[in-house]
Amino acid sequence: MAENQKNKFDGPPGGPNDNSQEQHSQEQQHRFDADFQPSAKKEGKRGSFSSSFTPREGSFSRKTERPPREAAPTKDSATTGKPALGTVIDDAFEKQRLLLLLLVMIPLGLFAFWPSLHLMAQTWYYNLDYGHGFLVLPLIAVFLYLRLDTYPGTHRRLAWIGLIPILFSCAMRYYAAGQFFDAVDQWAILFWVLGIVWFFYGSRVFYWAFPSLLFMIFMFPLPFRFEVLLRNRLQEFAAQFAAILLQLLGEPAIPIRNTIRLSTMELDVAAACSGLRFLVSILAIAFAAILLMKRPWWQNLLVLLLAPVLALLVNAMRIALTGILLEHYSDFVRWMAPKANVGVAADEFSGIVMIFIAVGMFFALLAYMGKVFRKVDL
Repeated sequence: MAENQKNKFDGPPGGPNDNSQEQHSQEQQHRFDADFQPSAKKEGKRGSFSSSFTPREGSFSRKTERPPREAAPTKDSATTGKPALGTVIDDAFEKQRLLLLLLVMIPLGLFAFWPSLHLMAQTWYYNLDYGHGFLVLPLIAVFLYLRLDTYPGTHRRLAWIGLIPILFSCAMRYYAAGQFFDAVDQWAILFWVLGIVWFFYGSRVFYWAFPSLLFMIFMFPLPFRFEVLLRNRLQEFAAQFAAILLQLLGEPAIPIRNTIRLSTMELDVAAACSGLRFLVSILAIAFAAILLMKRPWWQNLLVLLLAPVLALLVNAMRIALTGILLEHYSDFVRWMAPKANVGVAADEFSGIVMIFIAVGMFFALLAYMGKVFRKVDL
């Protein structure tokens, strides 16, 4: 029985089975050759392709594009720096929420923080070191407007996590009222604004607006004790550094605490000459440059670290220039300001000159960094 089955399926060489196998192999070879001939055309053979094959309309082959799919979910604009694709902004809802902020929340904030705002405005007006406070809010509006193309959009729901900075602001106000600490009550405004934006607009808009809103720190005066301590340190450093610059210019200058003894006079480095104004101004310019210029995070950090060094250097140069004017060009100073005190006139003239020099040096530093740290495509 086994032998008969073997003979049935495996015929002897030269038998009918052998002919059928040979015929089948020739047919397969013919198909293979036709598939790889450029001019060959096959009809009725499903699943075989040639170079002249044209897919039907609506079908997709390996060489054609894939069928369209639904857009994949994009990353949050706060992490990519670009607006999320497919973000739908409800204009009517945005206008209603903006109207709620303008008519309810902003008047409520003005009423709650009016004593602190009034005290801050007086400080901006009478203290030249904080005269830039009037420009902070308009600059924040400009920063947000320039980044409006990356606005991520919001949802029709509230971000309850935004209540955390609001409650922290209330706690700061409670502590400030009990300790009569005006500076703490003023800084509570920053957390209140951050909390309101976070609560009403959501996390995406909060992360988008946070760098611009952080610019508000330049509108708050420093606490009195911290400011006095900082001024004393800056005065001593400015006197020492300015004396070194005068010595490098060949002038006999001996620093003694906050004074510099020259050949014919003593130059007193007063509290107004401590350099706090230069320090705050240069830091504000550096922060604004970081917001407006797209640079890597480590370059932004480098700019923030170099800004105080530049401010201290420019202030020392200002004091050295004042000493040179009083020592060798006092007649020119009297001619320029005949009714003013010679020392005050020389200090004001050197301060105006050094403002332009400081701004020029800062932008020269940014240009140098742009030349050194250049992006190269490999």
